[in-house]
Amino acid sequence: MGAKRNNTLSNGITYGHNVLRSIIRLAAQEISGVESVCGRGVRCYIYGDTIDADVYLEVNSEVCCSDIAYRVQDNIKRSVETMTDYKMGVININIISVKFLKH
Repeated sequence: MGAKRNNTLSNGITYGHNVLRSIIRLAAQEISGVESVCGRGVRCYIYGDTIDADVYLEVNSEVCCSDIAYRVQDNIKRSVETMTDYKMGVININIISVKFLKH
C-alpha cells in the first residue's frame, strides 16, 4: 500500500509534515540519554490516519541503547497521539552515534 500524500484526516484537520516531524523530534529529545536527533533526523510516512516513523539518534555512552529506544518509542507514540488525531504505527529507532562523555 503506497503512502498517501494527502495528510487531511476525515475530520478536516490538516497537519503539515514539518509539524509532525517537530512533534516526533521533540518527543525523542525529551528522553534522558538522547544527545540529539541527527543524521537523517526524522522521516515520517502517513498511511490514512496512521504514521510510521524513522528516527535517527545520537545517545550518550552511559545509557542502555535498547532502554533508550523503547522509552523514545513510547514517548513519541504518546506525544503524537495526544497532540494530533493520528495513531502511531511502526516507530523505527536508529542509533547512529554514541557520544562519549568526558569525566
